[in-house]
Amino acid sequence: MTHFSAQDLLDSGARVICPGCNWLVVAGPACRKCGRSLTRDTATPTRSAPRTSDRQRPPASKTTTADDHRGDAVLTDAALGGMTGRIDRTIWLVVHGDPKSQGSMVAVAPGRVKASDPTMYAWRDNITGEALRELGVQWRPIDGPALIDVAFTMPFPRSFEDQTSRITPVVAGELPRIPAMQPPDRDKLLRAVQDALSPNDRANKGGKATQAFDKRFKLAVDDSRFVYGAEAKTYARPGHTHAWALDRPGAVIRVRMIDAPGTHFPEPTLRDPGPLPAQIRTMHERLLHRTGALR
Repeated sequence: MTHFSAQDLLDSGARVICPGCNWLVVAGPACRKCGRSLTRDTATPTRSAPRTSDRQRPPASKTTTADDHRGDAVLTDAALGGMTGRIDRTIWLVVHGDPKSQGSMVAVAPGRVKASDPTMYAWRDNITGEALRELGVQWRPIDGPALIDVAFTMPFPRSFEDQTSRITPVVAGELPRIPAMQPPDRDKLLRAVQDALSPNDRANKGGKATQAFDKRFKLAVDDSRFVYGAEAKTYARPGHTHAWALDRPGAVIRVRMIDAPGTHFPEPTLRDPGPLPAQIRTMHERLLHRTGALR
C-alpha cells in the first residue's frame, strides 16, 4: 500500500483542492472529477496558518485608586438579591442549640480538612435550616455589602474562674451577673454563623463531595459580603448580660444591607439589660412551639 501526504502534494503544486467538489485533484485547467475550471485562484495552497479569532477581548478594567472613588452610592437589585422584597432590608433569625465555634481544622486526607469539633457541622446545619425556613427556597442570595450582628447565648458552665476579685454585686448579698468570658472566642463563633449562611465548602461532614453543592441554600453569595460584624456572648436569662439573650442556649442573628435603617447592636452590660425585644421574643416563642420545647 502506497502512503502519501496530501499536504506535501499541495505544497509541491502537483495537486490542488477543487473549489467545486473539494476533492484533491491533479493541477490543471479543469477538475477531472467535476469539470470545474481551476484557472482561477490557482495559487498553490500553503500550510494552514494558526487559526485566529475575530473576537476581541473585553477591555481591561480601568485602573483606579482608592482616592478616585469618592462618590456616594446606592445598591442595585443585583446586589440586594432577595432583600429587594424587604422594605427594611433586614433579616432576623433565632436558632436554638449550643453555639459552636469554627476554628481548628484537622487533615483527613490529602487536600481535605474538617473541623476538630464534629458537632460544629450540626450547629451550622441548624442555622442554615432556620434561614431556609424563614426565607424559602426561592431566595436569591445577597451579592452586596451586608452587616451581621449575632448574640450568642452560651450554656452556663458547670464551673468557672472565681470572679469575686473583679466583679462585685451592687447590692450586698446578691450574686452578681457573670459575663461569658470563657472560651470559645467570639470571632470563631461568628465565623461558623457566616459560613452557615454562605456555605462554600464542597464537602459535607463526612468529607465526601456534595453533589448538590450548586443547589445548597445560601443567604449570601459568599461570606466576604459581610463587611461588618458585631457579636456578643452572654449566658441565659435571667442572669444575662445582653438584651438579646434567650432563656436557653442559642443565637439571635440580624443581617442587614449596608445603609439599611436599624438600631445599633446592644452592648453587654453588668446591669439589667431589660426584656427581650418583641420581634425576637415572637420568633423565639414560635420556634419553641414548632420544636415542642415550650415550657
